[in-house]
Amino acid sequence: MPDKSTQLLSLRPIIATTPTTGIAENFQNQTLRPILKLQNDLIVRVFKQYIHQRKNVFYKLGEVEQRTYISQALKQDQKFQQFLKGIIIGHFTDQEFDQFSSNEQEISKRLSNLLEQRLTSNLSELKRIDSVN
Repeated sequence: MPDKSTQLLSLRPIIATTPTTGIAENFQNQTLRPILKLQNDLIVRVFKQYIHQRKNVFYKLGEVEQRTYISQALKQDQKFQQFLKGIIIGHFTDQEFDQFSSNEQEISKRLSNLLEQRLTSNLSELKRIDSVN
């Protein structure tokens, strides 16, 4: 039976990226991007639940305001941001967690940016009002 790290890595989609020399950038491309892609549907679903819990105000906004709403939700609601980060960090191997811990500030900043990009790139999906429960 494969070990936990092998199983986690086997779940991730392959994403073609150019080689990098920076530790944080390499971690972003080799770890964060594949996990975010793997967890895309859950991230969208969690954000829809967030919208629902806040009285669906998001759906009354124009596209520019919706992008701002996403950005502000991730920057101002620390509890929500930590929840989303937990969804991603929970898919780290032990070695990746050690790398994350060693460069937590830089990698967390990159993860926040990637989460915002992921949500804004799914704006059409987020606009669909459907059951989130």
